Amino acid sequence: MTIHIDTDHLILPFYRIFILSSLIAGMIVLFRLCSKRGIPTKKNLLLLALIPTSSWSCAFLYTFIRSGGKNLGLSSVGAAIGVYLAAIATSLLIPRIGDRNVLLQNCTFAMPLMYSIAKLGCLFAGCCHGVEYDGIFHIEYSGEKNGNICVFPIQLLESAVFLAIFISGMIMLKKRNKYSVKIVLIASLCAKFSLSFLRE
Repeated sequence: MTIHIDTDHLILPFYRIFILSSLIAGMIVLFRLCSKRGIPTKKNLLLLALIPTSSWSCAFLYTFIRSGGKNLGLSSVGAAIGVYLAAIATSLLIPRIGDRNVLLQNCTFAMPLMYSIAKLGCLFAGCCHGVEYDGIFHIEYSGEKNGNICVFPIQLLESAVFLAIFISGMIMLKKRNKYSVKIVLIASLCAKFSLSFLRE
């Protein structure tokens, strides 16, 4: 089975839609987690206000620094750093003992969902695609940006894996598993590292 994507003739700007959706979904999850875990509403709203600017700024800055000032684009690692910085800034602007750890933990739980949705945007844009592959479920790209190539569906695999990590994290949190934050963090880092070997 082949999935064909022509990056020159997409009817909708799927990349922007999914990137924006990932941010909104993450903020909804964060708001609910913070509300349920005792974070004051004022601090909760401040976090949500800081996240868009912080995550996007760091996402662009990370790419700019890594490329030696030659490229400017979104980076998932930079975005994650930005989300954590927003949580730290929120805890400093409205200090209360114990809140910083809860905010950082909530970010850890929400980020796999954000990454999962964002990777669907990458799928349609053709960016960070997989290694050359013409087996089952391969992605066939055409268009000026990518030429005509057949690649491994890494974006779909990443989306599924990180969605599973998010759901598992929510289940562990609900069951009050004291290792849930560490498990989600380690699973996310391991998945990000190992799956990168399937990317071009």
